[in-house]
Order: sequence, then C-alpha cells, then structure tokens
Amino acid sequence: MAISTEFRIWDGVLEITKAAQEKGSNPLLWALQISSNLSSLGVSLPSPELAEVLVSYICWENNVPTLWKFLEKALVLKIVPSFMVLALLSDRVIPYRRSQPVAYKLYMELLKRYAFELKSQVNCPNYEKIMKSIDAILHLSQKFGLRSNGPGILMVEFIYAVVWKLLDASLDDEGLLTLMPEKNSRWAAKSEEMEIDGVDDYNGKRAEHYEKLQNMNTVMAIEIIGKFLQNKITSRILYLASQNLRTDWEGFIERLRLLAANSSALKNSKILTAEDLLQLTLDSWIVLPRETKTSSLQKFHAIMAFRSLISSARQCYGVSGSALWLPLDLALEDAMDGYQVSATSAVEIITGLVKTLQAINGTTWHDTFLGLWIAALRLVQRVRTCCILTTILIFLKEESSFWHLKNDVC
Repeated sequence: MAISTEFRIWDGVLEITKAAQEKGSNPLLWALQISSNLSSLGVSLPSPELAEVLVSYICWENNVPTLWKFLEKALVLKIVPSFMVLALLSDRVIPYRRSQPVAYKLYMELLKRYAFELKSQVNCPNYEKIMKSIDAILHLSQKFGLRSNGPGILMVEFIYAVVWKLLDASLDDEGLLTLMPEKNSRWAAKSEEMEIDGVDDYNGKRAEHYEKLQNMNTVMAIEIIGKFLQNKITSRILYLASQNLRTDWEGFIERLRLLAANSSALKNSKILTAEDLLQLTLDSWIVLPRETKTSSLQKFHAIMAFRSLISSARQCYGVSGSALWLPLDLALEDAMDGYQVSATSAVEIITGLVKTLQAINGTTWHDTFLGLWIAALRLVQRVRTCCILTTILIFLKEESSFWHLKNDVC
C-alpha cells in the first residue's frame, strides 16, 4: 500500500471519528462504519495501524469518555488487536497515571477484560505482525535480550512486561520503588510528573477526588498483578519467563516481595491480602532454585529461540509438528534421569509444561493430547513410565470437559 494512500486512509478515519465525536454518535455505529470503510479499502482487520491512530488521538488531546467508548467498541468488534491496544496504552498511560487517573483506571479495566484472552490473540490473522508491532512499542527484544523475536517468545515477554510495569508503578505510587537497589524502573513506569501536573487549576475537592482515585487505582493495579499470577494460563506464561529470564526474574520477585511486605494499599483490597501476594512468590512454580544446575529444561530457551512455536504450529504437520513438543521430551528426560526430587514433583512440572505449551503453541486440546501421548510412547521402553501415565490421567481429567467443544476450538 502506497504511503500517500495509507495516510489518506487514516486521515479519513480521524475525520469520521471527529465527526462522530461532535455529533455524539453511537459508539457501535461508529465502529461499524470504520470497519466497513476499512474493509472496502482492503485493510486487513484487526488493524495494528488503526489501534495506533486511535490511541494517539486519545492521548492526550482527546482524552474524553466518548473516545474511550469508541475504542472499547473497536475492541468488541475486533477491528483493533486487543494486545496492541494494551501495549500502546501501557506505554502512554502508565507514566501519566497521576495526572490522568481516569485514563489509568480505564486502561486497567481493559487489561482485566482482554489480557487473559490469549487464545483469541494467537488465532488472530495478523498475529505475527501484531507481536512485532508490540515489540517495537515496548522494545521487548532490546530489554530482555533474547536471541529470537518470534511471536511466541514476544507473547511471553509482553505478559511479563505488563505485569512488571504494573508492579513498578504500584511500588512507585506507594513510595517503595526507591527501596530497591536501582531505585528506578526499567519500564518508565515511574511517574515523572510534578505533583501539580493536571490538577493545578482544580479546587481542593477536585484534588481530593484525584488523590482518592489514585489510591483506588493502586489497589486495582495490585489486584490485577495477583490475577496474572493466579490465572491458569498467564501464571504458566510467567513460569516460562522465570525459566528463561532468570536474572530479570530474581529482580521481579524481589520487587513483588517488597510490595507484599510493605504495601498499605493492599489493606484496602477486598480480594487480595498481603499474605496472598506473598504466598504467590513462595509457590513452587514461581521460586527459583538457589543452585543453578544444568538441566534439560534450561535448554527450553534455546529451542524457543530457534523458532517461533506459534508460527511453527501453523506450518508443521505430521512428524515435523513434533518439534513443538521438544520441551516436553526434555522434561520427561529429566524426570527419567532422576533430576526431579520425586515422581509427584515430576508429574506437577510436566502437567504445567503441557498446559503452557498448549497456550503458547495455540494448539487444540486434541493435538495437545497427541503430543503428550507420542512423547510418552517415545519413552515407553524406559523404566519409570509411572509419572508419564499419571500426567496423562491428570490431563484427561482436567480437560475432558472440552470434548464437547472440540469443534469450536481453533
């Protein structure tokens, strides 16, 4: 698409948006009109470019409720990629959360609604393009320094980065970030605003309202952090981060424990306590071993760096598709060779890894089961097959409810 043509397309989007804003048009009708116009012009939807146009328009000259409703309807109709919108808002809103507390609250509401819909994201037609755009916005490859920037790896980095941004923002809001050795945030989550920014022309009551909203936002941010750590899929995504970004992970856990031990905002939460948050840092899947022992699981990084698991899932068929499950084979080898403390520990780790790979690969339940079954067959001549069979039984029990939905799973 020629640059001049592309500029005309997005200028047209802004003209429609401005007109709808002035008329007070129904957000749904606006979204339908945008979708129809872009489709007729051959723009693939959901569109990362549209997401950038809308977020740039809102932040900050048009930060009004109507525009946020327009953005929300664009997400509902899937004409903008949800993760792209979240990445853009993370970059634009978090540093200005004190002067723009309403925008910060709306961003977190969207985060709660869309950040946990990984399945729909990986099945998006423009998935690889979207993840590359997110990488460009948040500089994930540069900050984490992994050798590969495939969409599967970028997905792990994105989830990790979002949680870390919220964590640093919460620490900063409670005056705890300066207690860390580096005393700042790698994600520009520390607010650089002066205390009077955004409220210099407000009376005392308005300033008081802002302060109250800021405090509520801090509580909300911490609760979302807890949800990321507790959610079945995102917790396993974070497990991947802990295994492949060990140096970063140690700093992340240190920050999390500092927040759990010293947060005053947590006392106002109705769904999460300091003890709950501290316990999440002590759970077996999240704590790093003190001794770094060479294990097959540590080779998982090399495998993911070698190729994108997601893109491979769409290109590999038959025997070649087994490359998606190499980390599982390595985990089974560890279990067989006695690296794990006990059979129970091996079962828990293998079960978690299977579910993580299913999320990252974007595979169906049926294909995931076949991957696990074939991995077991490859090791059937080994002595200790008990942990493999136990894992299969656990997986069958937990996932059997999906059989009646298998035709709907992509």
